[in-house]
Amino acid sequence: MTSRGRVRTALLVAALAVGLTGCADAGDDAAAPAAGIGPERPPAGGDDLVVDSSPLVAPLVLDPVPDGLLLTHVEYNRPGSGLQYNEAAGDYVPVRATLYGDPGLADTLDGPVLLVGTSSGSASIAGPGRDAPGERQVDLDGRSGRVVTDGDRTWVLIEGNDYVEFVVGRGIGEDELVAAARAADFASATAALDPDTVPAGLEPLIAGGPQDGPGFGSTPGEYLELRRGSTVLLLSAVRADARLAALWGFWTDDATGSVIRGRPGSAGTLQGTGQGWPDAGARIWAEDGMVVTVVDLDGGGDELLDQVVANLRAGTEAELEALQRQIADRPPTREEAPTFSPDSGFVSGVEGAARWSFELYPNPNPAIGDWSTAYFDLTSGGGGGGTIFPVPPVGEIAVSVGGSIVGGAAPPGTARVTVTTPDGSTREAVLSDVGPRPGERVWGTFLPIAPEATTSSTPPYVFWSITVTAYDAAGAVLDSTTV
Repeated sequence: MTSRGRVRTALLVAALAVGLTGCADAGDDAAAPAAGIGPERPPAGGDDLVVDSSPLVAPLVLDPVPDGLLLTHVEYNRPGSGLQYNEAAGDYVPVRATLYGDPGLADTLDGPVLLVGTSSGSASIAGPGRDAPGERQVDLDGRSGRVVTDGDRTWVLIEGNDYVEFVVGRGIGEDELVAAARAADFASATAALDPDTVPAGLEPLIAGGPQDGPGFGSTPGEYLELRRGSTVLLLSAVRADARLAALWGFWTDDATGSVIRGRPGSAGTLQGTGQGWPDAGARIWAEDGMVVTVVDLDGGGDELLDQVVANLRAGTEAELEALQRQIADRPPTREEAPTFSPDSGFVSGVEGAARWSFELYPNPNPAIGDWSTAYFDLTSGGGGGGTIFPVPPVGEIAVSVGGSIVGGAAPPGTARVTVTTPDGSTREAVLSDVGPRPGERVWGTFLPIAPEATTSSTPPYVFWSITVTAYDAAGAVLDSTTV
């Protein structure tokens, strides 16, 4: 991600095995995956059932960032930040899933295995989506559930308002899974089965988070996002017992295991995590006191995913800051900014610590006939919003104000737009190549000192003013307005 020493060539990926899928059928005799094939991943069993995560001792860095990838987000929680799951103080209670398996296996994931947990909400709903092929309804003692066989596993899903409670098994019969779901405890922070309904030969081996699949969103450790066009790659790393890699690895379709960076891990497509990404590919492994996941949301192929995995190494605080500067020093791209129309005029920039974006597009509802804008401050703690305003006559400059972000549309022939603030200073606006109508251009800028009040209709009714002027290539004024 920044200029650092070359990655050690020994850290190469040899993880392309997808493993056996031993598809679970709808009866009680669902076949278990074959044991003893592939590398032995860290078994989940141990003296302590709960394995929680904490911040890393040192950050991970990419050295180098693979060609064509753009780093778009870096989140790093340092030790003592208060975000580690195992912190005794405070009111934070982690939510965990519990993995059940055969305690006699050297590799827990080689045998029949079951996971019980809950989804975290509408942003990440666990399990197959509604109306999945072959699904059926089942009564769970007064609660309605769905039973779905998906690949090598069978799900029992209980729908909530914007979440799902689930029991999912591989190599376990459907009747046993339904019986387990009927009596499962989903209400406590650590979801668990009633001991009387645990399938024969299985024991609870590990409980940990996240409860609905690894690799999506913030963690108590480190989280990176990288993009190339529509391709999005995510890295999540925490300090944790290596056994947590078994719980995370269950979510892949790799029943037998793969070698990753010379270590046993799981490689394949994620199953049932984040319904909007059904083809997401993942690499999951334990290394040097960490458990790491790298996810390709689009599932576009192994090459780019494995490049990211191979180029990881332990870094320093200075190298972490260099990663963050890669983002902070460049204007946001359309791919990383929240945008609402692929055909909008889009502009962005950097002003001090603020990374901002502005887009303008014709409202998609022709009955309204107005224009819509979206403006965002992409820095930590920043915000955003949008406006709808009447379409001005062609040739007039249009202005929309969203806090410190101002923008609009400039007349045909515009080569330059300036914004004069109440203190008399003049700022150059950023111009797009396109606008909402032929010849027009979208413009935008960021005012570093937020006005004391906006043109909001809510009290106090204090107003401020700016003057926006559009010029042609010869420097002649095309239009000027004060708002």
